Amino acid sequence: MRTKITLLLFSLFSALGFGQDKAYDLLKNKTTTNILYDRVFNLSKANTLDTKTITTTTFNQVYHEIQRADFSQSLPKYEVLKEEAKRGQATKQIPLSILITDFETIKTTSLENGDVFVNANNSFELKPNASNVFNRHSLNIMASLAAKSVSNTFILKDDFIFNTTNRTIASIAIKTANGDWKTITIGRPFQLQLDRTGNQTIDYKIEFTNGTTIVQSFEMEISSNSTATNERNSNSASFVPNVISPITATIGYQGYGETASYFGQGEYELFLDTTNGVLDKPIFLVDGFDPGDTRNSTAIYASLNYGTGQNLATDLRAQGFDVIILNFPVYTRANTTTIVDGGVDFIQRNAFILVELINQINAQKVGTEENVVIGPSMGGLISRYALRYMEMNALDHQTRLYISFDSPHLGANVPIGFQHLFNYMAYGPLGNAQVQGIVDGLIKSPASRQMLIDHFEGHLQSGSAFEFNTASASLVPTGSPNYRDAFQNELNAMGFPNDVRNVSISNGAGNGTSNYSPNFEVMNHTFNVTGSQRAIINLRFTPAANQTNQVSRFRGQTFVIVTWLTIYESLANSKAPTYTDGIDTAPGGRFDMSGFQAGLGADPLLTEFFDNLNADYFTFIPAWSSMAISDTNNLYAPITASSATPFVASSIPTVNENHVTLNTQNLAFALEEILAPTLTNPENNQLNSIWIKNPVENSVEINSSYSIENANIIVTDVLGKTIFNAQNQTINGTLEIPISLSNGVYLITIASENGSITKKIIKG
Repeated sequence: MRTKITLLLFSLFSALGFGQDKAYDLLKNKTTTNILYDRVFNLSKANTLDTKTITTTTFNQVYHEIQRADFSQSLPKYEVLKEEAKRGQATKQIPLSILITDFETIKTTSLENGDVFVNANNSFELKPNASNVFNRHSLNIMASLAAKSVSNTFILKDDFIFNTTNRTIASIAIKTANGDWKTITIGRPFQLQLDRTGNQTIDYKIEFTNGTTIVQSFEMEISSNSTATNERNSNSASFVPNVISPITATIGYQGYGETASYFGQGEYELFLDTTNGVLDKPIFLVDGFDPGDTRNSTAIYASLNYGTGQNLATDLRAQGFDVIILNFPVYTRANTTTIVDGGVDFIQRNAFILVELINQINAQKVGTEENVVIGPSMGGLISRYALRYMEMNALDHQTRLYISFDSPHLGANVPIGFQHLFNYMAYGPLGNAQVQGIVDGLIKSPASRQMLIDHFEGHLQSGSAFEFNTASASLVPTGSPNYRDAFQNELNAMGFPNDVRNVSISNGAGNGTSNYSPNFEVMNHTFNVTGSQRAIINLRFTPAANQTNQVSRFRGQTFVIVTWLTIYESLANSKAPTYTDGIDTAPGGRFDMSGFQAGLGADPLLTEFFDNLNADYFTFIPAWSSMAISDTNNLYAPITASSATPFVASSIPTVNENHVTLNTQNLAFALEEILAPTLTNPENNQLNSIWIKNPVENSVEINSSYSIENANIIVTDVLGKTIFNAQNQTINGTLEIPISLSNGVYLITIASENGSITKKIIKG
């Protein structure tokens, strides 16, 4: 019986993952390594790890566990490695790290025979004269701290060689593409000429002064944007490879928690039109929410893809427009060592970068053509803030059109149940290093705190970093303290730009169609971690109006004798407001669940998690928010012509679509908004009376309230290729032109002796 009780208590302490807990303190001086692995939850299985090939994910988790299991705390906290990974992004160098360590685990036989037992103070203790009670393990591993990079320049700094043993490294080498070993000089950058991009397996060799040598590998992803950049510019008659230019704001911003005002830093790439190659018709495309700068200018350009091999930016350049892409990279703040993740920085600071870019482009452009600004997602908030700020401060933005593309003008959403679960997995007893990346970027970043309508920090128990308050008053949606309300109030007070045409594209259904239903069960799954340990996860979307439900529950269980015992548990409840059903399922632009999984590697626990979700998506940007509806707080109310919105025109689907999705409807809307003001003569009443029936079938129907004689009618695709050309036509009421078109968007130009007008037509 004593053995069973001892094993039970051991299971309880081990599963609880009491990193730094005093329960193990009496064993500290009994170990030879000072690192007792039993003190942490064993996610990486470091004691049985196959070290032949190490991923960034595995290295980070192993380090995080060893650091917390170390009684002497000789290793810096895992946050130091995360900062170095971000610094590598900023400097375009891939940081490497080495961990050389020995550690111990308590033998099962030591518990069974009582050599290790739990005393009256619930602390583990060693029986007098007991010996050989621990298993000893060794690890010698190296990996990149960045899971992916656009660079092929590596660096191994002395500060990131972590060694808790008496083994001394004599040399470190990397195998090159031709099979030679290249010795690494500590602290000096070096390049590897890789024969391809994509997933890489890089061999390394560590030699020790005692004569032993290990040869292993690490994996990472290398990507390049040069090919895509050249392809998208190859249509230009005078092709010159584009240059990504840095830009720094001249207006500083001091965010909450900062001690001073700082100037934001960005980068932009200019894609001249493919007609005359002159910067004279600028269109600004502003990047949105992007933790870790996963989208460079190539990816931002590609985000405007539609159909097969078609791209809105390319189409616009063929019509004479110049596209300027503004990106917010990871950078080192000037005159400091602070690393800033620009893609999730304060919205105001990024807006001031856009202000500077608009000023610079206005000073360079030829002619008097006014600008167009397109803001997808958070880019729409950045654009709105920048344009309105310029108006309020007598700065001429020279902009005629602002297109908000599924932007969260009244806030965004990540289900509060997911927030609770991920934060608990990241910063609770499990200490999952990879999930920390989700929490830090998607939830805890300044921009997330500013935008999320319901934020986990508004529900935490006092003094806890992960346990939720269960009091009923704390269950309604609450923003991040000091961030959310301050930002939304400032945005509301500023309003929208006054001197531009404000239009909106929404990806949320305007007819009230929901994404799943309130209280939908997203997960009810048991994860069998080992034969004696399991985790049970329950997730639900937020409930119907004025109802309360449990949105998240995490239970860690261990099998003792004949039953499963819950030895740690965390849960979160939610209550919907009286005036609307819960936000998770409201009509709106959808977040694809697979987006959570990107960049997390092949962690078996996370793979099993995503494989067992009952929902593929959740509401990310409510349609109510993307349209900035001000006459109701009911997120499910249909959007009609009488809805109070600041937008003078909009494209709203009847089904919910993935966030920032281009389709035939909103593509045609954007083209008409961008093209019509520059191609139409407003003084010509005859031509301005023309309207085209869309979409077209087997003919194009042209309608006019005036009689127009001798009209020339030309239909082209968006790249300028002529599809149809008819001369000397008469339009009197309705003119029907038989024409065979493939599905897509086309331009029809109608010219007479009084001028010309261009409109879009849609087939499909």
